[in-house]
Order: sequence, then C-alpha cells, then structure tokens
Amino acid sequence: MIYEIMSIIPPKFSDSEIDGVVTQIEAIYTASGAEVKKTTNLGKIKLAYPIDKVRYGTYILSYVDVAGEKVAKIDQDLRLSDDVLRHIIIVRPEGIPATVFKMTSYQPPLNAEGRRAGEREDAPRTRTERPGEAAAAEKAKMSTAELNDKLDQILDSDILKNI
Repeated sequence: MIYEIMSIIPPKFSDSEIDGVVTQIEAIYTASGAEVKKTTNLGKIKLAYPIDKVRYGTYILSYVDVAGEKVAKIDQDLRLSDDVLRHIIIVRPEGIPATVFKMTSYQPPLNAEGRRAGEREDAPRTRTERPGEAAAAEKAKMSTAELNDKLDQILDSDILKNI
C-alpha cells in the first residue's frame, strides 16, 4: 500500500543540512520495512500557527510503499525524532499522483551559490505606486520659493508669537 507522509523539519537546520535530515527520515522508513518511492522538498514556509515557538518549517513530502501493520512503527519513530517537528501519514489507494504539488507561500531551498531558485541578481527592486499616489505626488510638488513663503507665513503667524 502506498502512503503519503508530510514531515515538517524545524528551521534550526540550514538549507544545506536539510538533505542530511531527509536521509535520516528515509532511514526511519527503511528500518520499518518501507520502500521509499519518491521524496520531494517543498521548501520553507511560514506555519499557520507557532509550534514550540517555531514559526517556519521545511516541508518534506514522501511516498512510501509499506504494509499497513508497519505504519504504526513509522508513526512512532517520527514522533520520537528530534528532526521532525510534525508529520502526517495518509493512505493513497490510487498511488502516487502525477501532478506536482506546490505550496502557496513557497520559499525554495538555497542552491550551491547561496541563492534561492528563481532569484535574479540584476533585477532592481522598484516601488509600485498606488493609483491615487501619482496624482497626490504631482499636487504636492512646489517650488523652493513657494516653500520659503509658506514657512515664513507659519513662523509669522499668531500661534508662534505666544510661545
């Protein structure tokens, strides 16, 4: 029977150490008599709620082929593992899905150069303006002479004479 196991690894492990942790998790599966069919690193995302004061986790999705009576042993070993923050095991009667699973707030793991996949170094960050912001910016512009006159009016006003 094919089982889908989603594990959350705490952020105490760097992106380069995640592969070692995944190897340890796969060793738990094989020690219980399971055959690992597919393992995918889904990346680091923010958790829906803090778990043990941890707000981020790296999600690992694994598909294993194991007999039903050995699933309890895998579950117990994952609970006792310090490398796994949380996990869930789901039976997949239709097998491994062909579609690629994507997280919505996905943050891909670091590559060998220390960059995330999809980052571009030449892409400048620009500020996007809201629709009414451009008109307000044009309206607010005044010359230096107008600004000096306005400041003189404020300083000469009755409010500041009483101070």
